[in-house]
Parts: sequence; structure tokens; C-alpha cells
Amino acid sequence: MPREEWQTLIRKTIFTKNNNLYFPFFQRDLASAKFCGVFLYIYTVNQKFPKKEKLKSAKTIENLFLEGKTHSKFPVKLFFLQKENIETNLAAFAVPKRNFKSAVDRNRVKRQLREAYRLNKHILEEIRGKKFVMLFLFMGKVKPHYIQLEEAMVKLLKKLRDEMSQDKD
Repeated sequence: MPREEWQTLIRKTIFTKNNNLYFPFFQRDLASAKFCGVFLYIYTVNQKFPKKEKLKSAKTIENLFLEGKTHSKFPVKLFFLQKENIETNLAAFAVPKRNFKSAVDRNRVKRQLREAYRLNKHILEEIRGKKFVMLFLFMGKVKPHYIQLEEAMVKLLKKLRDEMSQDKD
């Protein structure tokens, strides 16, 4: 069947059951899916970034810099610390004033970092029972393309997931 026919079939046959989407096709770029017979079973992923997931505590941020570990994938550096007494992962984003004098430019990069995290935070939800406090620091000196930030974000989150799942075993 040609691709165009599949796409029209897909649009007509998407339906939900128990808050899970069912598609009668296989799409390779879906984040979390299981192939079940004829249908593809897709888990719904919460892609919101509510206030309760934002890191704002000055004490926690100071503790993160003192005791936390780091991973880097240019142009983003991740500071993280595993916490036991929190209900969700907490994240903060920073862009140094030294690299971007204009607040407009700093805010744009932070907004792009937040968006990349929001769309890819499901990578960390695969680690059951472990919650993290994270700070994403932009280290570049020129305004990045969103694609570059998203690639770095995905690699950092996967690196963190793989490291923590190895510690679990």
C-alpha cells in the first residue's frame, strides 16, 4: 500500500481506549510503543512542564553544585543529583550573562532548552523510583539552532538514564 494511502487510513482510524492511543500501523519514531498483533499500542506521554517540576529552591541549587555530578554534550552541560524525597524530577535552565549580554537572547535560549526538555523528559520516566534534581547550563557563545539543543538534550538524558539503570542492576 502506498504511503499516502496509509496516511489517510491512519487519520481515519486513530481512536482511544483507556487513555491509550491505538494505531493500525507501525511508525518508527514513536517514543514508547509496543506492537500487539495488528495494532500498535502507544502509551500516552505527559508532555507538560508544570510549576511543580521546576527547580526554584536556592538551597537545592547550591547543593546541586556542591554534591552533584555532571555530564556534557556541547553546547549543554547537565548538573544532576539523585533525590529520595521528591515526587517528580525537578529541572532548571541557565544561560550565562557573560556569553549573552542581551536578556532577549538569554531568554530565547532558555525557552528552547525548556522546550527540548519538555518534549524529551519521558526518557527519564523509564527509570522507576529514581528522581533527580537537574540544571541544564548552556555553554555556547553563539545563538544555537533548536535542533542542536534538542540533540544534546536527548543524548544527555539517555546518558543519565543508562548510567542510572546500570547502577540499579
